[in-house]
Amino acid sequence: MTVYQIKEEVYLDKFNKCYKNIITINKNPNDSKLNNLLKIIPRQKLSEFDYHCACEDKPHCLITFKNPQNTNEFLQMSNIDEIFTILIEAGFKIEYEMTKLLKKKNNKLICFVSK
Repeated sequence: MTVYQIKEEVYLDKFNKCYKNIITINKNPNDSKLNNLLKIIPRQKLSEFDYHCACEDKPHCLITFKNPQNTNEFLQMSNIDEIFTILIEAGFKIEYEMTKLLKKKNNKLICFVSK
């Protein structure tokens, strides 16, 4: 069994010039049902005061979920129901107990899923 972390990340949409709360997964599951809905994007600076710290373990890229209706858009927190539908239909199991345990330490965490 492999466990994946589903999180909310702030993303700067430079085209529309606005910030969005997009949904990400911590590692690529290489699942045929998800591969066409995932996109790897570079992590962006959110402001001129945002800087990379060598002591942080943030990855340089984010694995995001594309909107199935418009693949030019990323799924946002307002689409959380679609994420759960996609994950459950792909055979992933939501790990409720693990999520409850670690949600207190990470407010960006949505849930853990496994397959």
